[in-house]
Amino acid sequence: MNLIIIGVDKNMSRIFANMSEAINEIERDIAEMGIQVHSNSMQNKNVTDDPNFDTLELQNYTFSILDMSDKDNCIENQEWCKNEFNERIYKGIVNPGDAWKLRANVWEPFLNETEQFDYTYNERINAIGQLECVIRELQRNPDSRQAVITIYTVSDCINFGGKSRIPCSMYYQFLIRNEKIDVIYNMRSSDFDTHFKNDIWLADELRNYIGKQINVQSGKFMMNVGSLHRYRNYTKHVF
Repeated sequence: MNLIIIGVDKNMSRIFANMSEAINEIERDIAEMGIQVHSNSMQNKNVTDDPNFDTLELQNYTFSILDMSDKDNCIENQEWCKNEFNERIYKGIVNPGDAWKLRANVWEPFLNETEQFDYTYNERINAIGQLECVIRELQRNPDSRQAVITIYTVSDCINFGGKSRIPCSMYYQFLIRNEKIDVIYNMRSSDFDTHFKNDIWLADELRNYIGKQINVQSGKFMMNVGSLHRYRNYTKHVF
């Protein structure tokens, strides 16, 4: 029986030496291979008739970063990232918290009528003690494939169509391999200019935090994004 290979998707998976290289190369991939897409909503906002929300999009974009030690140099919102991370791992329930005020121009429009967000990562991570469960699992079973922190839940489907904000992150999976802790970060959607670099930083910080709790050094950073996109108002030179 002959095996027929139709082709290989150019953006199937890439391996980068560090975060700086990843950001530069991914930006170029979006410009060169992105397709134009206009969605009717952005989170819970209707943007049907706003051309600024035209996007260049890569589908199913998968990549690995071998060394994340340069991550602090790759973000513009380091103070927000650090405060947001501390709120995410806080064992109580935080909504809205205070970190959002450091990027009020981004987050204030998403406060609802109760002056809260439709969800926070803190709520999703800590509602049933997911973080502690993952740490315990990796301590007692270092080869586990079950160490997953889920952000998206089945109940989110009732809010499709802009009724409420839907988490962009699906889940984080942590694997100890070759005596180091790797993270696999899956997202349904990521805005390259507003959130992408921060999301990488926060996922890596979560991995590092778990590694310190179990005394295991960090290994590879791996990520998959269903829709990785840039909006027209950030890419007028490209459209």
